[in-house]
Amino acid sequence: MNLLNDAVQNGQELAQNNASLQEGCCLLGWQLSSPCGESTLPNAKIELDGNQISSNQIKGSKIQWFPRSKLKLTTKYSNRITRVFNCFGVKYGDFTVVPTARLNELQTELESIEKDWSDEVSNIIAEYDMSLNTHVDENQEIGSLIRKYALTQGEFKSKFKLRFTKPLAMKALYEEDEQAITNDVAETLWQEIAKDASTVYKQNWFKANQPVSQVSQKVRSPFKRILSKLVDLSFIDEGIERVVDTIQEVLNNLPNNGYIKDHDLAQLTNWLLVMCHEDTLRLHAQGDVQFKIEPEIKPDIKSVSLDSNSDNTIESTDTVPTEPTVNSTTETSSLEPAIASDDEDDERSNELFDFGFGW
Repeated sequence: MNLLNDAVQNGQELAQNNASLQEGCCLLGWQLSSPCGESTLPNAKIELDGNQISSNQIKGSKIQWFPRSKLKLTTKYSNRITRVFNCFGVKYGDFTVVPTARLNELQTELESIEKDWSDEVSNIIAEYDMSLNTHVDENQEIGSLIRKYALTQGEFKSKFKLRFTKPLAMKALYEEDEQAITNDVAETLWQEIAKDASTVYKQNWFKANQPVSQVSQKVRSPFKRILSKLVDLSFIDEGIERVVDTIQEVLNNLPNNGYIKDHDLAQLTNWLLVMCHEDTLRLHAQGDVQFKIEPEIKPDIKSVSLDSNSDNTIESTDTVPTEPTVNSTTETSSLEPAIASDDEDDERSNELFDFGFGW
C-alpha cells in the first residue's frame, strides 16, 4: 500500500473513531536567525540642510561592517523551510500542524536543510577574516570604523542559529476548545489550498501576460501535491474528501499524453478557478457542488446537401452547445509549470477577476 492510500485509510479510521485533532497530528515550529553585519553609531551627528540636528527622537546612524552580499542566508533558508512545512502541513499561529504519518518524511527534509545550512555557515566563518579585510579595502574612508564595530569571529559565528522544535501534542487546555481549534486549522487549510491553486493558475495559464491555449502534462504535478496534502489532513474536515474526489476525477479525465487543450483544458480550468477562491472551495467541500465534469459534445451532422446549383452546404438538426474556451492570442502558446521565486509576495489573494478568463 502506498503512502497516499495509507494516509487515506488513516484519516478514515480517525474519522470513524471520532478521534480528536491531537491524535492525527502534532505541532512543529522552527527558529532561524543570522547576523545582519551592521551596528549603530551611538554618537553620530545628523546634518540636515547644513545644520547639525540633536534630538532624542533621532537615533544614531548605522554602519555596515560586514558585506551584506554574504549574509543572505536568512531569506534563502526561511523561504526553503516555509515551502517544506507548507507542503507537509498547515499553518497554525507560529507553528505548523503536521500529520504524524508524515513526520519521518518531514524529518528527512529538515535534516537535509540543516546540513546545507551548516555547510554554508562554515564556509562564511572560514572566510570571515578575508571577507572583512576586503570590505575594509573597498571602503577605506571608514575602514577604522568597520574594524571598531566588527564582531569577533566567535561572536559572529554565534549569531547563526537554526533549530526545529520537537513535535508537540496538539491538545487544548479546555476540552470545549478542541472544536474551535479544529475549525481554525480547517479555515487556514482552505486559505492555503486556495493560495496554492491561485499560484498554479497564474504561473501556468499565462505566458508573457497572455492566456495560453494549452498546458503540458507536467501541470499534473502541482495538483498532485495539493491532493497529497489534503489526503494527509483529511481528518481535519469531512469536506476534504469531497474536494479530494473531485481533484482525482478531474485528473483521471485528462488525456494521459500530449498537451491538454480544448475541452479538457476548459474542464481543468473551470475546476481550478473553483479551487482558487476560498469561498467556492469551501462551498464545494460542504456539499454545495460548484463543479461537475461535463462530457464533450460532438456535432451530429444529420444531412448533407450538395446542390449543383448552389454552394455546398452542411445542415444539422442539432445545436452544439458552446464550450468554455480560453481567451488566447492568434499564436498558440503553452507553458510548463513554473517554480515560484524566493521573493514572491506571500500575501494571500484569491482575487482572480482580472486574469483574463470568464467562464
